[in-house]
Amino acid sequence: MRRLTAVVLALALAAGCSSGGASTAKGAAPPLVMHAIDSGTFQENFNPFHLEGVNFGTTGMIYETLEYFNKLRPGEVKPWLALSHEWADEGKALTFTLRQGVKWTDGKPFTADDVAFTFDTMSRHPELNKGALEISGTEVLAPDKVRIDFKTTSYAKLFNISGNTAIVPKHLFEKENPVTFTNPKPVGTGPYKLSKFSAQLYEMTKNPAYWQPGKPVVPTIRFPAYTANAVQTGLQQGEIDWAGAFVPDIDKIYVQGKPEINKYYFPPEGVVSLLPNLTHPVLSKPEVRQAINLAVDRDKIVKVAERGYTEVAHPTSIPMPGGEAFLPPEYKDAAYKVDVEKAKELLKGVDPAQLTFTLLVPSPFTDWVNAAQLIREDLAKVGITVETRGVAFQDWVSKVGKGNYDLSIRATPAGASPYFQMRSLLLSELAKPVGTAATGNYQRWKDPETDKLINAYAATEDLAEQQRATQELGRIMVEKLPVLPLFYSPAWAQFRTNKYVGWPSAQDPYAMPSPYTSPDAAVVLLNLRPAGT
Repeated sequence: MRRLTAVVLALALAAGCSSGGASTAKGAAPPLVMHAIDSGTFQENFNPFHLEGVNFGTTGMIYETLEYFNKLRPGEVKPWLALSHEWADEGKALTFTLRQGVKWTDGKPFTADDVAFTFDTMSRHPELNKGALEISGTEVLAPDKVRIDFKTTSYAKLFNISGNTAIVPKHLFEKENPVTFTNPKPVGTGPYKLSKFSAQLYEMTKNPAYWQPGKPVVPTIRFPAYTANAVQTGLQQGEIDWAGAFVPDIDKIYVQGKPEINKYYFPPEGVVSLLPNLTHPVLSKPEVRQAINLAVDRDKIVKVAERGYTEVAHPTSIPMPGGEAFLPPEYKDAAYKVDVEKAKELLKGVDPAQLTFTLLVPSPFTDWVNAAQLIREDLAKVGITVETRGVAFQDWVSKVGKGNYDLSIRATPAGASPYFQMRSLLLSELAKPVGTAATGNYQRWKDPETDKLINAYAATEDLAEQQRATQELGRIMVEKLPVLPLFYSPAWAQFRTNKYVGWPSAQDPYAMPSPYTSPDAAVVLLNLRPAGT
Protein backbone atom coordinates (compact mmCIF):
# COMPACT_ATOMS: atom_id res chain seq x y z
CA MET A 1 0.00 0.00 0.00
CA ARG A 2 1.52 3.31 -0.99
CA ARG A 3 1.91 6.17 1.42
CA LEU A 4 0.06 9.48 1.36
CA THR A 5 0.94 11.85 -1.41
CA ALA A 6 3.18 14.69 -0.32
CA VAL A 7 0.38 17.25 -0.65
CA VAL A 8 -2.14 15.32 1.43
CA LEU A 9 0.46 14.40 4.03
CA ALA A 10 1.43 18.05 4.37
CA LEU A 11 -2.21 18.98 4.85
CA ALA A 12 -2.68 16.29 7.47
CA LEU A 13 0.37 17.50 9.38
CA ALA A 14 -0.80 21.11 9.11
CA ALA A 15 -4.14 20.01 10.55
CA GLY A 16 -2.28 18.65 13.57
CA CYS A 17 -3.63 15.11 13.04
CA SER A 18 -2.19 12.17 14.89
CA SER A 19 -3.40 9.08 16.65
CA GLY A 20 -3.19 11.04 19.87
CA GLY A 21 -5.43 13.88 18.71
CA ALA A 22 -4.91 17.33 17.28
CA SER A 23 -2.35 19.80 18.55
CA THR A 24 -4.76 22.38 19.91
CA ALA A 25 -4.66 24.71 22.86
CA LYS A 26 -5.10 23.02 26.22
CA GLY A 27 -8.78 22.47 26.94
CA ALA A 28 -9.87 23.40 23.42
CA ALA A 29 -11.99 20.94 21.43
CA PRO A 30 -9.85 19.52 18.61
CA PRO A 31 -10.76 19.54 14.90
CA LEU A 32 -12.20 16.46 13.23
CA VAL A 33 -10.62 15.14 10.01
CA MET A 34 -13.15 13.49 7.69
CA HIS A 35 -13.06 11.38 4.57
CA ALA A 36 -16.37 11.17 2.74
CA ILE A 37 -15.38 10.16 -0.78
CA ASP A 38 -12.19 9.26 -2.63
CA SER A 39 -11.14 12.31 -4.59
CA GLY A 40 -7.81 13.63 -5.80
CA THR A 41 -9.16 17.19 -5.90
CA PHE A 42 -12.27 19.14 -5.00
CA GLN A 43 -14.38 21.50 -7.10
CA GLU A 44 -15.61 24.70 -5.46
CA ASN A 45 -19.28 23.74 -5.59
CA PHE A 46 -21.63 24.06 -2.62
CA ASN A 47 -24.94 24.26 -4.46
CA PRO A 48 -27.31 21.72 -2.82
CA PHE A 49 -29.50 21.64 -5.93
CA HIS A 50 -26.70 20.07 -7.98
CA LEU A 51 -26.38 16.35 -8.68
CA GLU A 52 -22.73 16.25 -9.71
CA GLY A 53 -19.61 17.88 -8.32
CA VAL A 54 -21.18 19.22 -5.13
CA ASN A 55 -19.02 18.76 -2.04
CA PHE A 56 -20.04 16.55 0.86
CA GLY A 57 -21.37 18.40 3.86
CA THR A 58 -23.28 20.87 1.68
CA THR A 59 -26.59 19.29 2.68
CA GLY A 60 -26.88 18.77 6.42
CA MET A 61 -23.88 20.69 7.66
CA ILE A 62 -24.51 23.93 5.74
CA TYR A 63 -28.03 23.61 4.30
CA GLU A 64 -30.75 21.83 6.25
CA THR A 65 -33.92 19.92 5.53
CA LEU A 66 -37.37 20.51 7.01
CA GLU A 67 -37.45 17.16 8.82
CA TYR A 68 -35.05 14.33 9.60
CA PHE A 69 -35.88 10.71 8.74
CA ASN A 70 -33.88 8.01 10.51
CA LYS A 71 -33.53 5.19 7.95
CA LEU A 72 -32.27 2.84 10.66
CA ARG A 73 -35.52 3.29 12.55
CA PRO A 74 -38.27 3.30 9.88
CA GLY A 75 -41.09 5.60 10.85
CA GLU A 76 -38.95 7.83 13.07
CA VAL A 77 -39.27 11.42 11.84
CA LYS A 78 -37.87 14.38 13.78
CA PRO A 79 -38.74 18.07 13.38
CA TRP A 80 -35.85 20.10 11.99
CA LEU A 81 -36.39 23.43 10.21
CA ALA A 82 -40.09 22.54 10.33
CA LEU A 83 -41.83 21.87 13.63
CA SER A 84 -44.75 20.00 12.06
CA HIS A 85 -46.56 19.18 8.82
CA GLU A 86 -50.20 18.69 7.89
CA TRP A 87 -51.70 17.11 4.77
CA ALA A 88 -54.88 18.32 3.08
CA ASP A 89 -56.76 17.89 -0.21
CA GLU A 90 -56.31 14.10 -0.21
CA GLY A 91 -52.53 14.33 -0.10
CA LYS A 92 -52.18 17.09 -2.68
CA ALA A 93 -51.41 19.90 -0.25
CA LEU A 94 -48.81 19.91 2.51
CA THR A 95 -48.48 22.72 5.06
CA PHE A 96 -45.36 23.15 7.20
CA THR A 97 -45.15 25.15 10.41
CA LEU A 98 -41.56 26.36 10.62
CA ARG A 99 -39.19 26.84 13.49
CA GLN A 100 -38.94 30.50 14.47
CA GLY A 101 -35.76 32.35 15.38
CA VAL A 102 -33.56 30.50 12.86
CA LYS A 103 -31.09 32.68 10.97
CA TRP A 104 -28.92 32.29 7.92
CA THR A 105 -25.20 32.66 8.61
CA ASP A 106 -25.29 36.18 7.11
CA GLY A 107 -27.72 37.17 9.85
CA LYS A 108 -30.88 37.27 7.72
CA PRO A 109 -33.94 35.48 9.17
CA PHE A 110 -35.07 32.13 7.82
CA THR A 111 -38.74 32.34 6.78
CA ALA A 112 -41.45 30.63 4.78
CA ASP A 113 -40.33 32.65 1.75
CA ASP A 114 -37.13 30.60 1.64
CA VAL A 115 -39.05 27.31 1.67
CA ALA A 116 -41.46 28.44 -1.04
CA PHE A 117 -38.58 29.71 -3.16
CA THR A 118 -36.71 26.39 -2.85
CA PHE A 119 -39.67 24.34 -4.10
CA ASP A 120 -40.59 26.88 -6.76
CA THR A 121 -37.02 26.66 -8.04
CA MET A 122 -37.31 22.90 -8.41
CA SER A 123 -40.60 23.35 -10.22
CA ARG A 124 -39.10 25.89 -12.65
CA HIS A 125 -35.98 23.77 -13.24
CA PRO A 126 -36.95 20.08 -13.50
CA GLU A 127 -33.28 19.07 -13.77
CA LEU A 128 -32.89 20.20 -10.14
CA ASN A 129 -35.94 18.24 -8.97
CA LYS A 130 -34.03 15.26 -7.52
CA GLY A 131 -37.11 13.45 -6.25
CA ALA A 132 -39.30 14.08 -9.30
CA LEU A 133 -41.81 15.89 -7.08
CA GLU A 134 -44.96 16.96 -8.93
CA ILE A 135 -45.04 20.48 -7.55
CA SER A 136 -47.92 22.63 -8.79
CA GLY A 137 -47.31 25.69 -6.62
CA THR A 138 -46.54 27.15 -3.21
CA GLU A 139 -48.16 29.72 -0.94
CA VAL A 140 -46.64 31.57 2.00
CA LEU A 141 -49.37 31.66 4.66
CA ALA A 142 -47.34 33.42 7.36
CA PRO A 143 -43.65 34.06 8.08
CA ASP A 144 -43.55 30.64 9.76
CA LYS A 145 -46.11 28.78 7.64
CA VAL A 146 -45.96 27.60 4.02
CA ARG A 147 -48.09 25.33 1.85
CA ILE A 148 -46.76 23.25 -1.03
CA ASP A 149 -49.27 21.98 -3.59
CA PHE A 150 -48.83 18.90 -5.75
CA LYS A 151 -50.45 17.73 -8.96
CA THR A 152 -51.07 14.25 -7.54
CA THR A 153 -51.50 12.63 -4.15
CA SER A 154 -48.06 12.66 -2.55
CA TYR A 155 -48.34 11.10 0.91
CA ALA A 156 -45.50 8.67 0.26
CA LYS A 157 -43.18 11.40 -1.03
CA LEU A 158 -42.87 13.08 2.35
CA PHE A 159 -39.29 11.83 2.69
CA ASN A 160 -38.37 13.36 -0.68
CA ILE A 161 -40.19 16.57 0.20
CA SER A 162 -39.10 17.28 3.75
CA GLY A 163 -36.27 14.86 4.41
CA ASN A 164 -34.25 15.09 1.22
CA THR A 165 -34.64 18.72 0.09
CA ALA A 166 -32.13 21.26 1.35
CA ILE A 167 -33.65 24.72 1.88
CA VAL A 168 -31.72 27.63 0.35
CA PRO A 169 -31.84 31.39 1.07
CA LYS A 170 -34.10 33.21 -1.34
CA HIS A 171 -32.33 36.55 -0.90
CA LEU A 172 -29.11 35.08 -2.34
CA PHE A 173 -30.22 32.37 -4.77
CA GLU A 174 -32.82 34.54 -6.50
CA LYS A 175 -29.92 36.56 -7.92
CA GLU A 176 -28.33 33.51 -9.56
CA ASN A 177 -29.05 30.83 -12.15
CA PRO A 178 -29.44 27.80 -9.86
CA VAL A 179 -28.54 25.40 -12.67
CA THR A 180 -25.05 26.85 -13.24
CA PHE A 181 -24.39 28.58 -9.90
CA THR A 182 -21.62 26.81 -7.94
CA ASN A 183 -22.23 28.82 -4.74
CA PRO A 184 -18.58 29.26 -3.67
CA LYS A 185 -19.53 31.23 -0.54
CA PRO A 186 -22.46 29.27 0.91
CA VAL A 187 -24.81 30.82 3.45
CA GLY A 188 -26.88 28.25 5.32
CA THR A 189 -28.83 27.61 8.51
CA GLY A 190 -26.81 24.54 9.46
CA PRO A 191 -24.38 23.85 12.29
CA TYR A 192 -21.33 24.68 10.13
CA LYS A 193 -20.15 27.28 7.66
CA LEU A 194 -17.40 27.09 5.06
CA SER A 195 -14.20 28.74 6.31
CA LYS A 196 -11.50 27.61 3.85
CA PHE A 197 -11.40 26.03 0.41
CA SER A 198 -8.71 24.72 -1.91
CA ALA A 199 -8.62 21.91 -4.44
CA GLN A 200 -6.84 19.74 -1.84
CA LEU A 201 -8.64 20.71 1.37
CA TYR A 202 -11.77 22.45 2.53
CA GLU A 203 -12.70 23.31 6.07
CA MET A 204 -15.87 24.11 7.97
CA THR A 205 -16.17 25.84 11.34
CA LYS A 206 -19.09 25.84 13.76
CA ASN A 207 -21.93 28.28 13.28
CA PRO A 208 -21.93 30.30 16.53
CA ALA A 209 -25.55 31.37 15.99
CA TYR A 210 -26.89 27.87 15.29
CA TRP A 211 -30.47 27.33 16.45
CA GLN A 212 -29.61 24.29 18.60
CA PRO A 213 -28.05 25.92 21.69
CA GLY A 214 -24.64 24.59 22.67
CA LYS A 215 -24.21 22.63 19.47
CA PRO A 216 -22.13 21.55 17.69
CA VAL A 217 -19.29 20.71 20.08
CA VAL A 218 -16.82 19.91 17.30
CA PRO A 219 -15.43 23.35 16.34
CA THR A 220 -13.79 22.52 13.02
CA ILE A 221 -14.17 19.86 10.34
CA ARG A 222 -11.44 19.27 7.77
CA PHE A 223 -11.93 17.45 4.47
CA PRO A 224 -8.57 16.55 2.85
CA ALA A 225 -8.67 15.23 -0.73
CA TYR A 226 -7.69 11.63 -0.11
CA THR A 227 -7.34 9.09 -2.89
CA ALA A 228 -8.43 5.48 -2.23
CA ASN A 229 -4.94 4.28 -1.29
CA ALA A 230 -4.25 7.38 0.79
CA VAL A 231 -7.38 6.73 2.85
CA GLN A 232 -6.13 3.30 3.84
CA THR A 233 -2.80 4.79 4.89
CA GLY A 234 -4.51 7.67 6.68
CA LEU A 235 -6.62 5.23 8.70
CA GLN A 236 -3.61 3.05 9.46
CA GLN A 237 -1.56 6.01 10.70
CA GLY A 238 -4.35 7.59 12.71
CA GLU A 239 -4.62 10.70 10.54
CA ILE A 240 -8.37 10.38 9.82
CA ASP A 241 -10.96 10.62 12.59
CA TRP A 242 -14.04 9.64 10.59
CA ALA A 243 -14.04 7.79 7.27
CA GLY A 244 -16.47 6.09 4.94
CA ALA A 245 -14.21 3.63 3.18
CA PHE A 246 -14.00 0.00 2.19
CA VAL A 247 -10.99 -1.46 4.01
CA PRO A 248 -10.05 -4.98 2.83
CA ASP A 249 -8.51 -6.18 6.13
CA ILE A 250 -10.04 -3.84 8.66
CA ASP A 251 -8.76 -5.47 11.84
CA LYS A 252 -5.17 -5.40 10.61
CA ILE A 253 -5.15 -2.06 8.80
CA TYR A 254 -7.45 -0.03 11.04
CA VAL A 255 -8.39 -1.60 14.38
CA GLN A 256 -4.78 -2.63 15.11
CA GLY A 257 -5.59 -4.15 18.49
CA LYS A 258 -7.38 -1.02 19.74
CA PRO A 259 -11.10 -1.88 19.39
CA GLU A 260 -12.13 0.63 22.07
CA ILE A 261 -10.64 3.51 20.09
CA ASN A 262 -10.70 2.41 16.44
CA LYS A 263 -14.32 1.47 15.89
CA TYR A 264 -16.48 0.71 12.86
CA TYR A 265 -20.18 0.19 12.16
CA PHE A 266 -21.58 -1.01 8.82
CA PRO A 267 -25.40 -1.10 8.92
CA PRO A 268 -27.22 -1.72 5.59
CA GLU A 269 -28.00 1.42 3.63
CA GLY A 270 -29.77 0.20 0.52
CA VAL A 271 -28.78 -2.21 -2.20
CA VAL A 272 -25.88 -2.49 -4.63
CA SER A 273 -27.01 -3.74 -8.03
CA LEU A 274 -25.72 -4.66 -11.44
CA LEU A 275 -27.37 -2.18 -13.78
CA PRO A 276 -28.09 -3.23 -17.37
CA ASN A 277 -28.60 -0.27 -19.69
CA LEU A 278 -32.08 -1.06 -20.98
CA THR A 279 -31.67 1.25 -23.96
CA HIS A 280 -29.07 -1.24 -25.24
CA PRO A 281 -30.75 -3.47 -27.87
CA VAL A 282 -29.32 -6.68 -26.41
CA LEU A 283 -29.55 -5.92 -22.70
CA SER A 284 -33.18 -4.93 -23.20
CA LYS A 285 -33.93 -8.60 -23.99
CA PRO A 286 -35.38 -10.33 -20.88
CA GLU A 287 -33.64 -13.62 -21.71
CA VAL A 288 -30.24 -11.92 -21.69
CA ARG A 289 -30.86 -10.37 -18.27
CA GLN A 290 -32.14 -13.73 -17.01
CA ALA A 291 -28.95 -15.40 -18.19
CA ILE A 292 -26.76 -12.79 -16.53
CA ASN A 293 -28.78 -13.16 -13.33
CA LEU A 294 -28.26 -16.94 -13.31
CA ALA A 295 -24.54 -16.72 -14.08
CA VAL A 296 -23.44 -14.26 -11.38
CA ASP A 297 -22.22 -15.90 -8.16
CA ARG A 298 -23.29 -13.39 -5.53
CA ASP A 299 -22.09 -15.49 -2.61
CA LYS A 300 -18.55 -15.32 -4.01
CA ILE A 301 -18.84 -11.55 -4.55
CA VAL A 302 -19.86 -11.02 -0.91
CA LYS A 303 -17.16 -13.36 0.40
CA VAL A 304 -14.28 -12.22 -1.83
CA ALA A 305 -14.97 -8.65 -2.99
CA GLU A 306 -16.86 -7.48 0.11
CA ARG A 307 -14.81 -9.54 2.59
CA GLY A 308 -18.01 -10.80 4.21
CA TYR A 309 -18.93 -7.33 5.53
CA THR A 310 -22.44 -7.56 4.09
CA GLU A 311 -24.98 -10.10 2.75
CA VAL A 312 -26.45 -11.12 -0.60
CA ALA A 313 -29.55 -9.06 -1.35
CA HIS A 314 -33.01 -10.57 -1.49
CA PRO A 315 -34.09 -10.96 -5.16
CA THR A 316 -36.77 -8.31 -4.60
CA SER A 317 -34.04 -5.90 -3.33
CA ILE A 318 -36.18 -5.28 -0.22
CA PRO A 319 -33.94 -4.77 2.84
CA MET A 320 -33.85 -7.77 5.12
CA PRO A 321 -34.35 -8.35 7.97
CA GLY A 322 -37.05 -5.82 8.64
CA GLY A 323 -38.87 -5.80 5.31
CA GLU A 324 -40.77 -9.07 5.69
CA ALA A 325 -44.22 -7.45 5.45
CA PHE A 326 -43.30 -5.96 2.06
CA LEU A 327 -42.24 -9.27 0.46
CA PRO A 328 -44.51 -11.08 -2.02
CA PRO A 329 -45.65 -14.21 -0.12
CA GLU A 330 -44.56 -16.58 -2.90
CA TYR A 331 -41.07 -15.06 -2.93
CA LYS A 332 -40.59 -14.75 0.81
CA ASP A 333 -37.85 -17.40 0.81
CA ALA A 334 -36.48 -16.63 -2.65
CA ALA A 335 -32.70 -16.78 -3.01
CA TYR A 336 -30.19 -16.65 -5.84
CA LYS A 337 -28.80 -19.85 -7.31
CA VAL A 338 -26.11 -20.09 -9.98
CA ASP A 339 -27.23 -22.16 -12.99
CA VAL A 340 -24.71 -21.99 -15.82
CA GLU A 341 -26.47 -24.52 -18.06
CA LYS A 342 -29.83 -22.77 -17.87
CA ALA A 343 -28.12 -19.45 -18.62
CA LYS A 344 -26.51 -20.94 -21.74
CA GLU A 345 -29.88 -22.29 -22.84
CA LEU A 346 -31.46 -18.84 -22.53
CA LEU A 347 -28.76 -17.34 -24.76
CA LYS A 348 -29.10 -19.84 -27.61
CA GLY A 349 -31.27 -17.47 -29.62
CA VAL A 350 -28.88 -14.53 -29.29
CA ASP A 351 -26.03 -13.91 -31.74
CA PRO A 352 -22.82 -14.57 -29.74
CA ALA A 353 -21.17 -11.61 -31.46
CA GLN A 354 -23.68 -9.33 -29.72
CA LEU A 355 -22.85 -10.62 -26.25
CA THR A 356 -19.95 -8.25 -25.63
CA PHE A 357 -20.32 -5.50 -23.07
CA THR A 358 -18.30 -3.00 -21.03
CA LEU A 359 -18.80 -3.01 -17.26
CA LEU A 360 -18.17 0.49 -15.91
CA VAL A 361 -17.13 0.98 -12.26
CA PRO A 362 -15.64 3.84 -10.22
CA SER A 363 -11.97 2.94 -9.85
CA PRO A 364 -11.66 4.31 -6.28
CA PHE A 365 -14.25 1.75 -5.08
CA THR A 366 -11.86 -1.19 -4.88
CA ASP A 367 -14.51 -3.62 -3.65
CA TRP A 368 -16.68 -2.86 -6.69
CA VAL A 369 -13.66 -3.19 -8.97
CA ASN A 370 -13.07 -6.66 -7.53
CA ALA A 371 -16.77 -7.50 -7.84
CA ALA A 372 -16.66 -6.46 -11.50
CA GLN A 373 -13.76 -8.85 -12.14
CA LEU A 374 -15.71 -11.71 -10.57
CA ILE A 375 -18.77 -10.84 -12.67
CA ARG A 376 -16.59 -10.82 -15.80
CA GLU A 377 -15.32 -14.31 -14.95
CA ASP A 378 -18.83 -15.62 -14.24
CA LEU A 379 -20.31 -14.26 -17.46
CA ALA A 380 -17.46 -15.68 -19.53
CA LYS A 381 -18.66 -19.15 -18.45
CA VAL A 382 -21.95 -18.62 -20.31
CA GLY A 383 -20.49 -17.02 -23.43
CA ILE A 384 -20.78 -13.34 -22.47
CA THR A 385 -17.65 -11.23 -22.95
CA VAL A 386 -17.22 -8.37 -20.50
CA GLU A 387 -14.53 -5.73 -20.43
CA THR A 388 -14.27 -4.15 -16.99
CA ARG A 389 -13.42 -0.47 -17.05
CA GLY A 390 -12.55 1.62 -14.00
CA VAL A 391 -12.94 5.40 -14.26
CA ALA A 392 -12.68 8.39 -11.92
CA PHE A 393 -15.61 8.79 -9.54
CA GLN A 394 -17.08 11.93 -11.13
CA ASP A 395 -16.65 10.44 -14.62
CA TRP A 396 -18.56 7.36 -13.49
CA VAL A 397 -21.33 9.48 -11.93
CA SER A 398 -21.68 11.43 -15.17
CA LYS A 399 -21.62 8.42 -17.53
CA VAL A 400 -24.09 6.34 -15.53
CA GLY A 401 -26.32 9.34 -14.86
CA LYS A 402 -26.49 10.13 -18.58
CA GLY A 403 -26.92 6.50 -19.65
CA ASN A 404 -23.57 6.28 -21.43
CA TYR A 405 -22.69 2.72 -20.39
CA ASP A 406 -23.55 -0.95 -21.04
CA LEU A 407 -23.35 -2.43 -17.56
CA SER A 408 -22.45 -0.77 -14.27
CA ILE A 409 -22.57 -1.30 -10.53
CA ARG A 410 -24.36 1.27 -8.42
CA ALA A 411 -25.90 1.58 -4.97
CA THR A 412 -29.45 2.72 -4.38
CA PRO A 413 -29.98 4.23 -0.92
CA ALA A 414 -32.65 3.00 1.45
CA GLY A 415 -35.47 5.27 2.55
CA ALA A 416 -38.11 5.48 5.22
CA SER A 417 -39.62 2.26 3.77
CA PRO A 418 -38.78 -0.11 0.85
CA TYR A 419 -40.94 2.10 -1.37
CA PHE A 420 -38.29 4.81 -1.60
CA GLN A 421 -35.67 2.38 -2.82
CA MET A 422 -38.13 0.86 -5.31
CA ARG A 423 -39.17 4.28 -6.55
CA SER A 424 -35.57 5.30 -7.11
CA LEU A 425 -34.86 2.06 -8.95
CA LEU A 426 -37.98 1.84 -11.10
CA LEU A 427 -40.02 5.04 -11.57
CA SER A 428 -40.11 5.81 -15.31
CA GLU A 429 -40.24 9.57 -14.65
CA LEU A 430 -36.68 9.30 -13.35
CA ALA A 431 -35.53 7.57 -16.57
CA LYS A 432 -34.23 10.52 -18.53
CA PRO A 433 -33.28 10.27 -22.23
CA VAL A 434 -29.74 9.10 -22.86
CA GLY A 435 -27.48 12.12 -22.62
CA THR A 436 -29.54 13.76 -19.85
CA ALA A 437 -28.48 13.21 -16.24
CA ALA A 438 -30.92 11.06 -14.28
CA THR A 439 -31.48 11.11 -10.53
CA GLY A 440 -32.53 7.47 -10.34
CA ASN A 441 -33.66 4.58 -12.55
CA TYR A 442 -30.26 4.79 -14.24
CA GLN A 443 -30.97 1.63 -16.25
CA ARG A 444 -34.02 3.45 -17.72
CA TRP A 445 -36.81 0.99 -16.96
CA LYS A 446 -40.17 2.05 -18.39
CA ASP A 447 -43.25 0.04 -17.54
CA PRO A 448 -46.83 1.32 -17.01
CA GLU A 449 -47.61 -1.41 -14.48
CA THR A 450 -44.62 -0.42 -12.37
CA ASP A 451 -45.58 3.26 -12.43
CA LYS A 452 -49.16 2.39 -11.51
CA LEU A 453 -47.99 0.52 -8.41
CA ILE A 454 -45.60 3.30 -7.36
CA ASN A 455 -48.39 5.83 -7.74
CA ALA A 456 -50.85 3.58 -5.88
CA TYR A 457 -48.49 3.47 -2.91
CA ALA A 458 -48.19 7.26 -2.94
CA ALA A 459 -51.96 7.68 -3.14
CA THR A 460 -52.72 6.23 0.28
CA GLU A 461 -51.70 6.50 3.92
CA ASP A 462 -53.02 2.98 4.56
CA LEU A 463 -50.03 0.80 5.53
CA ALA A 464 -51.67 -2.44 4.33
CA GLU A 465 -52.30 -0.92 0.90
CA GLN A 466 -48.74 0.35 0.75
CA GLN A 467 -47.42 -3.09 1.63
CA ARG A 468 -49.52 -4.70 -1.12
CA ALA A 469 -48.19 -2.25 -3.72
CA THR A 470 -44.61 -2.94 -2.64
CA GLN A 471 -45.22 -6.69 -2.84
CA GLU A 472 -46.30 -6.29 -6.46
CA LEU A 473 -43.17 -4.24 -7.17
CA GLY A 474 -41.16 -7.08 -5.63
CA ARG A 475 -42.75 -9.51 -8.09
CA ILE A 476 -41.68 -7.28 -10.96
CA MET A 477 -38.12 -7.23 -9.64
CA VAL A 478 -38.00 -11.02 -9.47
CA GLU A 479 -39.85 -11.84 -12.68
CA LYS A 480 -38.89 -9.04 -15.09
CA LEU A 481 -35.39 -8.20 -13.81
CA PRO A 482 -35.35 -4.45 -14.48
CA VAL A 483 -32.23 -4.37 -12.33
CA LEU A 484 -30.09 -7.15 -10.85
CA PRO A 485 -29.56 -6.78 -7.07
CA LEU A 486 -26.19 -8.03 -5.81
CA PHE A 487 -25.76 -7.31 -2.10
CA TYR A 488 -26.91 -4.94 0.59
CA SER A 489 -24.97 -1.70 0.56
CA PRO A 490 -23.08 -1.22 3.83
CA ALA A 491 -22.94 2.25 5.32
CA TRP A 492 -19.15 2.29 5.60
CA ALA A 493 -18.10 4.09 8.77
CA GLN A 494 -14.82 4.03 10.65
CA PHE A 495 -14.52 6.43 13.58
CA ARG A 496 -12.12 7.03 16.47
CA THR A 497 -13.13 7.72 20.05
CA ASN A 498 -9.89 9.36 21.20
CA LYS A 499 -11.25 12.85 20.41
CA TYR A 500 -15.03 12.46 20.47
CA VAL A 501 -17.62 9.93 21.63
CA GLY A 502 -21.34 9.56 20.98
CA TRP A 503 -21.10 7.85 17.59
CA PRO A 504 -24.03 5.76 16.25
CA SER A 505 -23.95 2.05 17.08
CA ALA A 506 -26.07 -1.06 16.77
CA GLN A 507 -27.27 -0.29 20.32
CA ASP A 508 -28.03 3.35 19.48
CA PRO A 509 -28.72 3.68 15.73
CA TYR A 510 -29.83 7.29 15.85
CA ALA A 511 -28.44 8.07 12.37
CA MET A 512 -26.58 6.46 9.50
CA PRO A 513 -22.92 6.48 10.61
CA SER A 514 -21.28 7.02 7.23
CA PRO A 515 -19.78 10.51 6.68
CA TYR A 516 -21.04 10.57 3.07
CA THR A 517 -24.73 10.20 4.01
CA SER A 518 -26.68 13.47 4.15
CA PRO A 519 -28.13 14.90 6.28
CA ASP A 520 -27.20 12.09 8.67
CA ALA A 521 -23.55 13.16 8.91
CA ALA A 522 -24.66 16.48 10.40
CA VAL A 523 -26.91 14.67 12.88
CA VAL A 524 -23.92 12.58 13.97
CA LEU A 525 -21.77 15.69 14.49
CA LEU A 526 -24.51 17.25 16.59
CA ASN A 527 -24.49 14.19 18.87
CA LEU A 528 -20.74 14.05 19.46
CA ARG A 529 -19.17 15.14 22.72
CA PRO A 530 -15.53 15.30 23.84
CA ALA A 531 -13.88 12.02 24.85
CA GLY A 532 -13.91 11.53 28.59
CA THR A 533 -17.26 13.23 29.11
